[in-house]
Formats: sequence, C-alpha cells, structure tokens
Amino acid sequence: MTKPDETLVVEMVPIERISVPNPRVRSKVSFDQLVESISRVGLKKPITLTRREEDDGGTGFDLVCGQGRLEAHAKLGQSEIPAIVEDVSDEDRMLRSVVENIARRQHRPLELLRDIGELRKRGYSDREIATKPASPKPTCNPSGGFWPRARPV
Repeated sequence: MTKPDETLVVEMVPIERISVPNPRVRSKVSFDQLVESISRVGLKKPITLTRREEDDGGTGFDLVCGQGRLEAHAKLGQSEIPAIVEDVSDEDRMLRSVVENIARRQHRPLELLRDIGELRKRGYSDREIATKPASPKPTCNPSGGFWPRARPV
C-alpha cells in the first residue's frame, strides 16, 4: 500500500488486462451520468489497481477501486485507463473495495449492509468500521488539470 510520503505514479493500463474480483451492479441512470461526465470533462480520479501474475506469465491487474470509472472508459471505447498501481494483498484489496463502496454518496441500503457484514466477517468491530474512510487519492493530474477526456472512438 502507498505510504503517506510516497509519490503516487499514474500509469496508462490496458483495460483488457484488468479483472474485477468483487464486481458491483450499478443503476443504469448513475452509470450513464458517469459516462457522460467522463466524456465531457475527463477522468477526475484514476482507478486503483494491484498487479497479479497471469497464467501465461504476463502481468495482469486486479481492480482495487474504480469499477464504474473502468466500465465507463470501456463503454467510451477506450483501450487504456489512468491507474495508480499499488502492491496490495488480496485482503487489503477486498477491504479497500468494501470501504470505497460504503463511502459512496449514493449507495443502496442492502449493498451497505452487505459491505458492513463483510467487514464484520473479517473481524472489524462496529467502531472500527465507522472510522474507515475511503482512501483519499488525487482528483487532478500533477499539472493541475483533470485526466484526459475519454471520448467515444
């Protein structure tokens, strides 16, 4: 996991090399709004990935955070997406995915309960769960602007 004093590096990662181990279902309306937003102003926040070795010996990636952004980029016909690639254990990947889903502004009550239940199964107390914020990541690129716009190709 990235330490506070480390500089985050954003890489362009081929979408076809990314798997989503803990997929979520999103509403069509909010997904379409996300696609439209990324199409108009670009990606505000890179997705977060962790590396994994593929069966053929190549490098693949597992999604940690950003499924909606990943799917929106794919829908816009993009072949790559800006990503922060971190060394994250399977346990931490799952925890961060669950925490991000809990922290979403608009979440379905049943998803929230399921995610809280997942954290409880992993041994976290209600007090610990209540203090788990989503990991802050940059929303702008180092030059101060948004990440490049993804436009349909």
